[in-house]
Amino acid sequence: MDRIEIIERNMRRTAKLLPGLPVTEALLSRVILLVGRVLSAHIDEVISPYQLTDVEFRALLALFSVGDEGACASELCAGLAQSAATMTRIGDNLVARKLITRVLSDADRRRMDIKITPQGETLVREVLPRMFDYTRDLYQDFTKAERTRLLADLKRLYLRITQDEPGSAGGTSP
Repeated sequence: MDRIEIIERNMRRTAKLLPGLPVTEALLSRVILLVGRVLSAHIDEVISPYQLTDVEFRALLALFSVGDEGACASELCAGLAQSAATMTRIGDNLVARKLITRVLSDADRRRMDIKITPQGETLVREVLPRMFDYTRDLYQDFTKAERTRLLADLKRLYLRITQDEPGSAGGTSP
């Protein structure tokens, strides 16, 4: 019996004990959480030969995408959904590996500009083809229309979940 079947069986047993339990909605939430955990573990497996964590790789990708423009720590925190303390630790690791640089901004001395180094760009270009292969394989059983619909539905769910969070895409700022 697979994990989802076990979760579903347990959920249905619980529903018998707690009438009114929204079984389908609860199952959706549990399956989404499970998919997230498994997907994260698989991505870690793909990038582990490069001694990178998922969030380190996503930070490199974010900086790769902006090129010489660079980014500030708050932009990376928001884009990667990480705390300032976590981003500092990640930044320290990437600086130590000479994959990024951090320098005071010329425009605003209170701001730290973070940029990807040539070594960081080389690493991203080396890792991305493996990620492309993994991603293509992951969604091979979905039609283009199904992938588009799944993405739209997950975005809508995300907006619903975050609608009341200050500063979120779906929320209102204070």
